[in-house]
Amino acid sequence: MRPRSIVGPLLLIALGTLFLVRNLWPEIAMFDFFARYWPFLLIVWGSARLMEVLFWHFTGRPLPAQGVNGGEWFVIVLLCVFGSLSFWGMNAYSRWPNSRVSVRGLELFGDRFEFPVSAEKKAEKASRVVLDLGRGNATIVGTDGDTIKVSGRKTVQAYNQADADRGDKETPLEIVPMGDQIVIRTNQEKIDRNRRASAELEISIPKGMNFEGRGRLGDFDVRELSGNVEINSDNAGVRLQNIGGQAKVDLRRSDIVRAVNVKGNVDIRGRGQDIELESIAGQVTVNGSYSGELSFRNVAKPLRFESPNSEVRVEQTMGLVKIALGSITAENVQGPVKVRSKVADVQVREFTQTAEVQLERGDIEVRPGAAHGRIDARTENGNIDLIVPAGGKFDLQATTKRGEINNDFGAPLKADTEGRAATLKGSTGGPAIVVETERGEITVRRAGQGETAAPRGVLPKRVPEAPGAPVAPPVPAPVQQ
Repeated sequence: MRPRSIVGPLLLIALGTLFLVRNLWPEIAMFDFFARYWPFLLIVWGSARLMEVLFWHFTGRPLPAQGVNGGEWFVIVLLCVFGSLSFWGMNAYSRWPNSRVSVRGLELFGDRFEFPVSAEKKAEKASRVVLDLGRGNATIVGTDGDTIKVSGRKTVQAYNQADADRGDKETPLEIVPMGDQIVIRTNQEKIDRNRRASAELEISIPKGMNFEGRGRLGDFDVRELSGNVEINSDNAGVRLQNIGGQAKVDLRRSDIVRAVNVKGNVDIRGRGQDIELESIAGQVTVNGSYSGELSFRNVAKPLRFESPNSEVRVEQTMGLVKIALGSITAENVQGPVKVRSKVADVQVREFTQTAEVQLERGDIEVRPGAAHGRIDARTENGNIDLIVPAGGKFDLQATTKRGEINNDFGAPLKADTEGRAATLKGSTGGPAIVVETERGEITVRRAGQGETAAPRGVLPKRVPEAPGAPVAPPVPAPVQQ
C-alpha cells in the first residue's frame, strides 16, 4: 500500500496559521508579507516532500511513482503566478505614481552613472520652497541667509555612458520662481523609459520660509525651519527636527516618520511602519494604517490617533503613549482618555480626569492617578486589572458574565456570584468606575499592593504573589514636560 503524503496537511496548517495571524493582528500587512516571502512556501513544500521520500526509503516503504503529482503541479504553477504578480504589484505601487506602470528591467541589468549637481538662487520675496524630488533623498536645512542653495549628485541608470549622458542632459536641476514660491525641479519625468534617474540632494533655504516636498521614492530630512513643512510622497522615510510651524505628512508607504521639537500641529496620514514624535507643542493627528511601533512623548496638546482597527485620544501627554502590534500603553497622561480597539492589550496608567476603554478582545490594566474622574473599561474577551489609589474615592461596579472577580482591595467592596457571572460593588464616595468583561477575570487592588517601592516619577513593578512566579519587567520612567 502506497503511503499517504503529509505535505497537504502541512500546507493546510501553514495557511490556517496565516489566516489566524491576520484575524488576531489585523494591523499586519499580510499582502506585503506574502508578496515578499511567498517563495518560502515552495522551499518548505519541497523540503517536506524530500524528507518524506527519504523517510519512506530508509524505512522500506514503497516509494511513490512521482515525486510531485499532477494536482500538486497545478497548485505550484498557480502559486508561482499569483506570488509573482503580487510581488510585482507591490513594487509597482510603491515605486511609481498610481497612474503609471513601467518595466523594472534596468534595476537588474543597467549600470549606474553619477553626475554632480549644484544650483543657487536668491529667495527675494518668495515665502515658500517646493521640491519636486521624484526618486532620491533630500536633506533640507534652514539657514540665516537669503539664498537657496542646492548641491549633491544625480544618478542615471542606463546601459552605457552615452545613454547616461543624454539622461543627464534631459533631467537638468532647475530653481524656478513662480509667484510667491520657488520650485526646485529634478525633471526626472522627462527621461525615457529605457533609463532611470534619482538624486541625492542637500538644500539650504532661509529658515523663515515654508517648505513642501513631493516625491515618489526616497527620504526627506528637514531641520531648523521656523515655517511650515509639508511632505507628500508615494514611499518615503521622513525626519523632522526643530520646526517652528505646522508639519503635515501624507505618505502611501513609509518605514518611519520621526519628528522632534515641533512648535505647531503635526498631521500624519497614510500607511507605514514606525512613528516617533517627541516634544510637540501643537496638536497631533495620525490617521492611517501602521504596522510598526508608534511612540508619542511630551505632546502638549491633544493626541488623536485613528486606524481601521484602533482609536486613541488623549488631551495631553506628559509621559508616553505607545501603540504597537497587539498593545496600547498610555502613561502619565491627562484625560479625557479614550481607547478603542478590536484586538489589543491596553494599559492606561497614572492618568487624570476621565478614561474610556472599549475592546473586542484583549486584557485591560487601569491605574488612575489621584485626580481621576469617571472610568469605563469594557472588553468582550479578556481580563481586567484595576489598581486604585490607596486613599482614593470611587464608586465601583465590576461585572464579569463568565469568569471570576478577585477583591484584593477589601472593604467596602463586596462580591456576589450568580452561576458563571460575578459582580463586585462598593463605594468610598467618589466618581463612578465601571469595569465589565464578557469572558475573563477581574482583579481590584490598591496601588502599592504587591508592588515594590519606586522613585517619584517611576511606575512601580509588581512582585510575584507566590515563590517562583515571574516578575514583570520594570516600566520606563515617563518623560517629564
